[in-house]
Amino acid sequence: MQNFGQPLREKDLQKAVADYLQYAQNQGKLYYTRLNSGSAFVKRGNKFYKIQLCEKGTADFFVLTSSQSGLSIPRIIFLELKAGKRKQELEQKEFQRLIENFGAEYCLVRSIEELQKLLENRHLFL
Repeated sequence: MQNFGQPLREKDLQKAVADYLQYAQNQGKLYYTRLNSGSAFVKRGNKFYKIQLCEKGTADFFVLTSSQSGLSIPRIIFLELKAGKRKQELEQKEFQRLIENFGAEYCLVRSIEELQKLLENRHLFL
C-alpha cells in the first residue's frame, strides 16, 4: 500500500479505511457506506443518463453504530479522509458545521491508526 519514503495517497487511505470498516461491519459492530460527491453517467440502452451523487463537501464515509449508553439511539459519524497535510476545502468545513449542528459526529482521519483510536475512544473496540 504505502511505498517506503512515499507519502500515503488518499485513494490508498480510502481503500484501507473501507477494508477496516467492512471488517467491523461483518462483525456486526457498525454499518458504513462510502459517500461519493459529484456526478456519474450511466448508460441504458443507447442513452447516457447523468446521475447526481452527494453534493460537494460531503464527507467520504457515513458510519452508524449503536449508542454506548444502551439507549436505542444510534450514533452517527461522518469520516473525512485527508492524506498527508491536505486541508479541508470550504465546502467540507461547511458540511462539518451542518453535521455537528444536528448532533452527529464529524471526524477528520489521516491514517488507519487515527481511525482505530477514534473508534476505540468511542468504545467500538475492533
